[in-house]
Amino acid sequence: MKSRFRLLAVLIGAAALLTPLMGAASAQAAQARVAPATWTHTPNCVIKPAPSQFVETGLGASASSVAFILQVECKPVFGEQKVEINAQQLNNACHGTLSWYSPTGSDGTAPGEGTGESFNVYLDNDGNATAVVWGGPSCAASYDLVTADLTVAPYTTVTTHVKILPPVTTTTSLHVYPYAEVEDATTSSVDAIFYAEYPSVYAEGEVEFSDAQLYDRCTGGITWVGPDEVVLGTGKSVTTTLDDNGNAFVVALAGPSCASGSTLAQVDLVNPTYRTLTTNFSVLSPRVTV
Repeated sequence: MKSRFRLLAVLIGAAALLTPLMGAASAQAAQARVAPATWTHTPNCVIKPAPSQFVETGLGASASSVAFILQVECKPVFGEQKVEINAQQLNNACHGTLSWYSPTGSDGTAPGEGTGESFNVYLDNDGNATAVVWGGPSCAASYDLVTADLTVAPYTTVTTHVKILPPVTTTTSLHVYPYAEVEDATTSSVDAIFYAEYPSVYAEGEVEFSDAQLYDRCTGGITWVGPDEVVLGTGKSVTTTLDDNGNAFVVALAGPSCASGSTLAQVDLVNPTYRTLTTNFSVLSPRVTV
């Protein structure tokens, strides 16, 4: 009988020793199931296109034309440095017709223009810069790589893509690309694409684009530019012609000295039915975005 009690005591003691070991093993297993902490890295720069895809637009000599706003955003430590934007594939798709504009040029002293597959922009003190690129006529439907290269150490390269879509009749609407834009800290300017889509029954009819609030907010007013970087006029509004699908676009170069706030963008059929389309565009005050 005593030997049985001794055996029972030994077993109880062994169980007592195993309990903390099993608990430790369970805790280790639970820790192993917990996902490791994720580590994120903020890039030195980013490049954002607006829009990311564009339906070719235009009539006659400007048929199959496109435009994009390219926003370069870098860390403010790179303020007042140059970034080279390269759009070789886009230039090839548009048969070597690319032209460029930036409100701060390549040195921050005056607006700049250029042609070809690449263009330099100048970062403001928040690390931001904007370029407008036009392509056409005769751009081809394509998916094109665009790069931005910081021209000082560490020579960061970032990429994005833009897509050209063939002409097509689209849903009736007015778009502004981008819908909101941070004005540059150097000239307080903004650039935006106004893109109108009407039913194709109105093809080759006249339309009037306008944004009176944007005009009033910007001391320098608005210069309206059509396909192929052709200046259509200045002021609160401008008139142009719908293509055979009922689409048309203009680029608004607004500034300098714009005040932040929301504006009402508008397009009107000049002839019956005089249909009006509206949307909103916002000017944002200078700020760090990366």
